Amino acid sequence: MESTMQSPNDVIIFVLGPPGSGKGTVCKTAAGILQSHSRHYCHLSVGDYLRELCNTETPSEATHFDRNRIRNHLRDNILLPADVLTPILKHRINSTPNEEGATTVWLIDGFPRSLETAPAFEKEIGKPVKVITLECSREVAARRFLSRGREKVDDDKRFSKRYDEYVENMKPIDEYYKDIMVVARADGDQRQCLDQFLEALPPVSRD
Repeated sequence: MESTMQSPNDVIIFVLGPPGSGKGTVCKTAAGILQSHSRHYCHLSVGDYLRELCNTETPSEATHFDRNRIRNHLRDNILLPADVLTPILKHRINSTPNEEGATTVWLIDGFPRSLETAPAFEKEIGKPVKVITLECSREVAARRFLSRGREKVDDDKRFSKRYDEYVENMKPIDEYYKDIMVVARADGDQRQCLDQFLEALPPVSRD
């Protein structure tokens, strides 16, 4: 059984936003430019990691997960329940080596997508110090979502379904994390969005 993540040198930050808000882009860019000898940044895109697990070329160490179930949920755009998702994220985090003497800052994008998974994550892995939500207009989000063409099934109907689900699911999440939640505008270009995101990061996560 894997142990919980209890290292005082770990900092967890959840990054949320509607589809097309640019979560992955700002997290990946920020993780790259903020690396230092005392801060090790890890960007974990939950959606990308789940898709990676479904790849038949994924190393055998992750084969104990029910890939067919993950694949079916992704295909049907159904959220994985906490008892399935939490062990997956725990495995990913615990299998990442910590650099001695350095603080590991986890930028976890796309989590939680439902309130059910938040307490389970906190119990098994750790609590976030900050929850950053990226906000942009529906029009901007739709344009980005459709232009990136990540999956063949990405169309107006899929965007609307995911966007409306995000808005509805965020209501209890907003309430649950209201004391540590901060908003970063994501309507502008990449530089503007990155600046807003960096400003929203808590001081504990950067030099």
